Amino acid sequence: MPLYQTDDLNPLEVALLGVLCVGLPPSRSAGSDTFRVDYVTAVVCGLQHSGDRNRYLGADGQHITQGFHEDLRSAVASLTEKGLVTPQAEGMPAAPGGYEEGLLIDVVNPDEHPAVLDRYLAQQCMELLFNIPAVYPFLMERYAASGEVWRRLRDEGYAN
Repeated sequence: MPLYQTDDLNPLEVALLGVLCVGLPPSRSAGSDTFRVDYVTAVVCGLQHSGDRNRYLGADGQHITQGFHEDLRSAVASLTEKGLVTPQAEGMPAAPGGYEEGLLIDVVNPDEHPAVLDRYLAQQCMELLFNIPAVYPFLMERYAASGEVWRRLRDEGYAN
């Protein structure tokens, strides 16, 4: 497998890998669609490209546009082909967060939440996102909120 750098990826691939590295909890377990990988990636891309967090969101502000959904599917396919992520089998538990090994809770759409195979590159992508002034406050808030949700889930016995 070739070694990839962030420069080898298109901006959406960087955003998706970076968001996957944040360690978002499964949205169903979190009780909020704002933890969905597609939602967070859409907001990050909107903030990054135009400063408009809603650029790739539909009228409800919660779901991504069809065009962004198709672009996201293409990014997942490209990252899969490069050996950087792997789609999860439909109906299987969500991949655990990077710091919550073995915490298998929820079912995800494999097109929206693949498992990361190259954690180092994903970490680099996340750091690039955190260095974008328009993205930093949103992504840091999702990161902090994710930690709170993971703690709550662990306290409720999901890690046992």
